[in-house]
Amino acid sequence: MNNTLVKETNQKENIYGKKINYVYKTNNLTIFNNIDGNRILNVKHVKRICDSISVYGMKCNPILVNENMQVIDGQHRLQAAKNCKTFIYYIVIQGYNLNEVHTLNLNQKNWTKKDFMNGYAKTGINSYVKLKRFFKNNNDYTLSVCIAFCNNTTDNTHNRLGENLEVFENGTWIGRDFEIAQDWANKIRMIKPYYINYNRSGFVATMISLFNNEKFDFNEFIHKLTLQPIALVDCSNRTQYKTLIEDIYNYRSRKKVSLRY
Repeated sequence: MNNTLVKETNQKENIYGKKINYVYKTNNLTIFNNIDGNRILNVKHVKRICDSISVYGMKCNPILVNENMQVIDGQHRLQAAKNCKTFIYYIVIQGYNLNEVHTLNLNQKNWTKKDFMNGYAKTGINSYVKLKRFFKNNNDYTLSVCIAFCNNTTDNTHNRLGENLEVFENGTWIGRDFEIAQDWANKIRMIKPYYINYNRSGFVATMISLFNNEKFDFNEFIHKLTLQPIALVDCSNRTQYKTLIEDIYNYRSRKKVSLRY
């Protein structure tokens, strides 16, 4: 009899797998804490969750917290529960911290580069703090463009430091010369009177590559633009941009300069 019961229990465990963590339920939402470096709440997303709770009720989709009750995953669900004055389900996982927050959200693909920048800047990583300031001061450019400025290149091969590869989402990105980045951003902005899409990513990437070309003189380029104020137009790719810029650059020049190679 006892042997039969044991066998049935073991069979049930094989079906459901090994029990590791318990799912808890609580109405006391003040027990949870934020973790420094987590992303800023998206108010619209919180409202969408709250609207869903109002219609369908709180589903068993537990948030994840560590032993200090810091929210690792599910801060939007928690805030929605607070707004709706309802309960929350949660699971406690020992040893989880900000690294797991970023890993979880990277794998779920629901964090943007801006989320990672803000998160790492909040923890005090200097390169991300400087990038956040640069992005704020140059908000006519996208964040991806600002990162390229601060890398001083569009070539990803510069990211290898010994055996370690810089990864923006992992907090290992360091950038390069931020003063050069600002100088380039200012210079490209000077092109705006001649090209309204001066901040287009493909154009900026082309200009960054030209700034790294010792044969390219930016002042000469601006001068040639004043002679052909409507010559600069949208192109499909960097190769086309570079060909067009070379043509503009060599306008009325006896000695032609090759900028494409």
